[in-house]
Amino acid sequence: MLTLITVSIQALPGGDCIVENSVGRRVRPTYSCSVCEASWTSKKKSGLPQRCPRCKSKLWNKSYKHTCSKCGYGWVSASPSPERCPGCQTKKWRKADTEVIQAPHSALPKEVKIPILLRYDAGNGCVKIARDLNVTFSEVYDVIVDTYPEENPRL
Repeated sequence: MLTLITVSIQALPGGDCIVENSVGRRVRPTYSCSVCEASWTSKKKSGLPQRCPRCKSKLWNKSYKHTCSKCGYGWVSASPSPERCPGCQTKKWRKADTEVIQAPHSALPKEVKIPILLRYDAGNGCVKIARDLNVTFSEVYDVIVDTYPEENPRL
């Protein structure tokens, strides 16, 4: 006969947690390292482990893995976007650094842009304006973003 055992996790302030199974016994949580991919059960009764027991990394629970597009070097860092590759010291280690991506500008005529902007300034959102004027949402959105680049458009 098989018995189904469920596990419940109760989060506590400060990163602590209590893990109990359906029988009511406390069990220790299992952790895994994002650096060396080791798995272990903590001996501590509360709180997150400070380091991975295998590679001793303090970044065991961070997932900031990077690969240089120039030299192929792979590394883990505390920063989500490091300035340089530690292997070749280039600042252009990301593929996106070599490409310049610009937002598309609206190609709508002024006769269509003006009613869009008047309705937007009156408090309407992009969806309502697109329905009222029978234009696509993306065209309305592009006009608003081109006109008010610092503002998050009302949808």
